[in-house]
Amino acid sequence: MLKKRRLSQKQQNKHNFSLGQFGENEAVDFLKNKNYQILDRNVCHGTKEIDIIVLDKELNELVFVEVKTRKKGFYGDPSKAVDRHKLRSMQYVGAIYRRKNKLDLDYRFDIITMVSGRIRHYQNITWG
Repeated sequence: MLKKRRLSQKQQNKHNFSLGQFGENEAVDFLKNKNYQILDRNVCHGTKEIDIIVLDKELNELVFVEVKTRKKGFYGDPSKAVDRHKLRSMQYVGAIYRRKNKLDLDYRFDIITMVSGRIRHYQNITWG
């Protein structure tokens, strides 16, 4: 069963959770400005999660988005944190979401990173 992620008060007070929430909010604004329609946020199945689900209206394509936020770039490009395991997790939740909502659209998986306030959008991520 799909559900929404809910943070406890203790989690909300932790820096990494509040930074992540800030990054997701910025990513939503970024996507809205690019004319994407926000369909859902923080959709979970068990321990697997998708941060943002949008409709790319220009392509009529469903997009599952992972957001990675870092205060500084000390640890390199945050998109590298989305590995094959995370992509498989996103694919799993995405399949359930499409089936549950009867969405028979083309779809893709994107990453949005935010480092020191700078947003980058990686579209249609795959690893060969």
